[in-house]
Amino acid sequence: MSGVAFAYFACGLVVLAIVVNFMVKFDAEAWIAKDLKRGDLYALIDVASGLRPDGLTRDQARRLEARGMVRGYDNGTYRATIKGRLALRIRRTIRQTIRS
Repeated sequence: MSGVAFAYFACGLVVLAIVVNFMVKFDAEAWIAKDLKRGDLYALIDVASGLRPDGLTRDQARRLEARGMVRGYDNGTYRATIKGRLALRIRRTIRQTIRS
């Protein structure tokens, strides 16, 4: 094995170790709910589904925008960002896992 190939192999092992360590210690529920209050995620569901793009209160909008989960527009409507949709997907996966 040449020196360059060995360096790539060693870097790959280090990256793999970091990813495994992160996955073991990551608390998804705590990440999703951080700095949010009861009802915020339900309002995010309404916004993400398109049912009520203007369905956020001022406080909910502030908290969800601070977390980067929604984006506000000039006409008073909101759209869920990729981060917000990812949070909802993780939340749904966790709840399905618990039910099973």
